[in-house]
Amino acid sequence: MKLTDNCFAVLGFGYYPPWIVNSGFILGAYQTLVVDSGPNYLAAQTIYGYAKNVKPGNEIIVVNTEKHLDHIGGNSLFKEFGVKIYGHKNIKRFDSELTEDKNYFNKSILSDKRRELREEEIFFQNTIIVNPEFTVENNQTFQLGGGVEARIIYTFGHTSTNISIFIPADKVLYSGDCIVSGYIPNLESSNIEDWIKWQKSLDMISKLNIDYVVPGHGKVLSGMEIIKELKKIQSILEDAVKNGQAPTSEQ
Repeated sequence: MKLTDNCFAVLGFGYYPPWIVNSGFILGAYQTLVVDSGPNYLAAQTIYGYAKNVKPGNEIIVVNTEKHLDHIGGNSLFKEFGVKIYGHKNIKRFDSELTEDKNYFNKSILSDKRRELREEEIFFQNTIIVNPEFTVENNQTFQLGGGVEARIIYTFGHTSTNISIFIPADKVLYSGDCIVSGYIPNLESSNIEDWIKWQKSLDMISKLNIDYVVPGHGKVLSGMEIIKELKKIQSILEDAVKNGQAPTSEQ
């Protein structure tokens, strides 16, 4: 999905029901910055294919917006192509966590026979854990060429590793899971202290000059949709802080 001359969204990669996860990329004169590598190796092939096809001569780099595997699962494909992968310094995942993810995914398969055959392995084929090699700092900028600048913004809350990527000239924000569209945000990956940080992150985002938000999950937001979704997530966070539990908690 083309948002501006420089910014694209790649939407709707499958994950656990009901979640889909998004990616995207930003084109400069000589570099293309890919935002998240998708949940697995196969998704990364699609993301890489789009990013490479739009401007074949560009060097590609990847920035992971957080530590969860649905955002970094495709890193191994990009590493095979010698692509530099960036992310928060605390993104450190392990093979055992991928195994846990596969087992959880298997439980979501409705067919007993398909579960017995471990057909989730098809979804995760060739997927291995590859952590970012390079770290990003708050307000760090990537100069992609031709005046295209991508700025890193720490937007903690969903996890302590969450970042967003802002393209000021295009008024586009790739928010990772700081903002999700339509879904109840996942508060169960954090705690009250984190939720308060999340509220501050949303306050900061609300002050940016943005025309489009590419959320970690759900549809691209524009115009008044952005304000509406920010208010919705803020309200959910306020209630969670007040009640001391996530809205999806079964306790």
